[in-house]
Amino acid sequence: MTASNMYPQDHLAEIIGYVEPWIVAPGDSVAIKISCTEQEYTYRTVRLIQGVDLDHSPKKAEEEVSEIPRGRRKGRFQAAQPGSYGHVPDWGSPETARGLQVSFYMQPWHVSCSHPQTFVSTLQAATHTGFAIVLNSQGTVDIWLGIKHNRIHVIETWLRPQKKTWAEFNLTLRGRSVNASLTPKAFRVEPIPSQAAFETLLDGEPSVYEPGPLFIAASQGDDSSGFAGRRAINFFNGRIDNLTLRTCDETPAVLAKYDFALEISSDTILDVSGHGHHGTLINGPTRAVKGHDWDGSECDWTKAKFGYGAIHFHDDDLDDAGWATDFTITVPPNARSGVYAVEVKATNCQEADWVTFFVRPTSWATDNSDKVCFVFCTFTYLAYANERLYDTTRENTADLGPGFDINKVLKSDEFYKMQRRLDLGLSCYDRHNDGSGVVFSSSKRPILNVRPGYVMWAFSRPRELSADLMMIGYLEREGIPYEIVTDHDLHSRGASTLRGFNTVITGSHPEYHTRESFGAYESYAKAGGNLMYMGGNGFYWVSALDVARPHRLEMRRGDRGVSPFALPGGEHIQSLDGQQGGLWRSRGMSCNTLFGVGFCAQGTGPGVPYKRTDASRNPQFSWMFTGVTGDLIGEHGFGGGASGDEIDRYDVRNGSPEDAVILATSTGHSDDFGIATEDLSFPALNTLGTQTNLIRSDVVYYVGAGGGAIFSVGSINWYCSLGWDDYDNDVARFTGNVIKGFLLGKR
Repeated sequence: MTASNMYPQDHLAEIIGYVEPWIVAPGDSVAIKISCTEQEYTYRTVRLIQGVDLDHSPKKAEEEVSEIPRGRRKGRFQAAQPGSYGHVPDWGSPETARGLQVSFYMQPWHVSCSHPQTFVSTLQAATHTGFAIVLNSQGTVDIWLGIKHNRIHVIETWLRPQKKTWAEFNLTLRGRSVNASLTPKAFRVEPIPSQAAFETLLDGEPSVYEPGPLFIAASQGDDSSGFAGRRAINFFNGRIDNLTLRTCDETPAVLAKYDFALEISSDTILDVSGHGHHGTLINGPTRAVKGHDWDGSECDWTKAKFGYGAIHFHDDDLDDAGWATDFTITVPPNARSGVYAVEVKATNCQEADWVTFFVRPTSWATDNSDKVCFVFCTFTYLAYANERLYDTTRENTADLGPGFDINKVLKSDEFYKMQRRLDLGLSCYDRHNDGSGVVFSSSKRPILNVRPGYVMWAFSRPRELSADLMMIGYLEREGIPYEIVTDHDLHSRGASTLRGFNTVITGSHPEYHTRESFGAYESYAKAGGNLMYMGGNGFYWVSALDVARPHRLEMRRGDRGVSPFALPGGEHIQSLDGQQGGLWRSRGMSCNTLFGVGFCAQGTGPGVPYKRTDASRNPQFSWMFTGVTGDLIGEHGFGGGASGDEIDRYDVRNGSPEDAVILATSTGHSDDFGIATEDLSFPALNTLGTQTNLIRSDVVYYVGAGGGAIFSVGSINWYCSLGWDDYDNDVARFTGNVIKGFLLGKR
């Protein structure tokens, strides 16, 4: 939530940035936030058409937006401050009380952390007042107390909580007397330590009853950031539940009592004491997780009467980098929909960045019958944002199959930036420092792998945005009229986003969808629209988005699916919308049911071509294959053949329509490709590419009940072959035939 401009002395020359908001409409203002190590930089705004610059690729193409003035700014370094916590502006300190009682349940997840971890704090170091309850780096609890307004006294209690074990902690401060106890709580019948207690007498009067803020899962830092005392340090990794503060009078009075089970979908924490000392959660800690009293009787927090009163905090959570705005631009009212970037370049070196954002159509006209609509996979971009699967020091290091070597990967400029900018938050593929899986991702930070020229380190090919832009370049090259929208638009506007377009084209990797965005495709198809699913691994994971906080995506990985981790049982219901997370297939809505194919395998090895089937020779499909002379389609591409990376197959057992036609199928994958885990049963045999026909891509076509056609290619690699040799290839001809045919009403 807060930013820092402290420049590390050994930092390399660098310029990066982000915009706010990430997705805008013509006429909107966009705040540009830049971190630059150099003295000065220039900027201009461009519409991106095609971003990669590789052998055999189309030429890099962009169009400057002349209505937005160029500029020059002084550089300044900016950094984010990760770490989630709760902030209460005023906790109702008992100025005349005889003492204070603090009680809560704790569940530490990282007991040997390199920094102190605060459970609860009112400590103000500048005035030597307040208290803090802290887990030290040795894994025992310390009490930090302000004494007589002139020093901070550290009390070592030697109380030692166990990792991932709930324990009730009680602290009583009465005059100079300090009493603390730790009572572990067994989940079932596992052996746990008995209650432990500590008491001591201070040598001075504590100054703990001063007005000021209450911090939960952190303690207050300095105010240099200008965020009204919110800047925090010493973040806790783990869960806190049922925090209560009382006086020690003869008749104890509750000062504040926090029920974290209330308003789980929000960033608000409620004081149920009646005193109104409500607070705010900073940097998106995880809610809808099991608390100290969860017993397994209900696994859905929206239905549970108890058991979900905990919040899981992390020292590497980041919801908002909080950078200062360097300048603002206004999107012209007549701007085309598309992907735009503010190109920033240091004036004294070669450092540059393309800070990307998306512009919706000028208006949601209903007469778009002569246009196609391209949907950018902004949910997928967020899910992968700044992923650290390359990091061998973390638990979630990628192991992508027999042919993959984590020590032999492509290290681009973006890779090195991600490697050194550890302040910019995690992806939904990463684990937190405490080992728990990440469920949130945010656009309010630089996303270094959402750049027009990005080449993915593990696959050594364009991926996500850089791959998707090759389709935009193709539409421009062919003069095909189009607009672009985003997953976010589908979520917020539903089916009306797509209404009237002749054809809707997906990105290369539309993996993540909310019920609303998935439903928009379904409604469009039911109304007779044509769908072209031009990627792989699509419509796979359920996601959630809060329209009030559209920068934040939630994704809860269940106990099935190809995934770097699975969340604990009882925590698969999304906090933002209360829906079941996990696979769409597990909810009975596999990708197959709408698009005819569904995810089946992945691999980092080279892709392979498709081979036309006998069914494709039917004269009714001849219009699709004009200029496609051979049996094989997609022999070349930036990732090998057109079937590669993550791939989808036709399978009636998984919901593919029986009347769909397979026009082409991949020619056989190597053992660098492994089958999706949800397709396995016991015993797990024949799991690699040469061992089973279940590992394949299928090009599938059918006409739906609404009268529109569905065309699916089942491979992330498709766009990498589309752009090969400057679009002079059979994948481009095949793709163009289908798009142009749909625009002419062919089926």
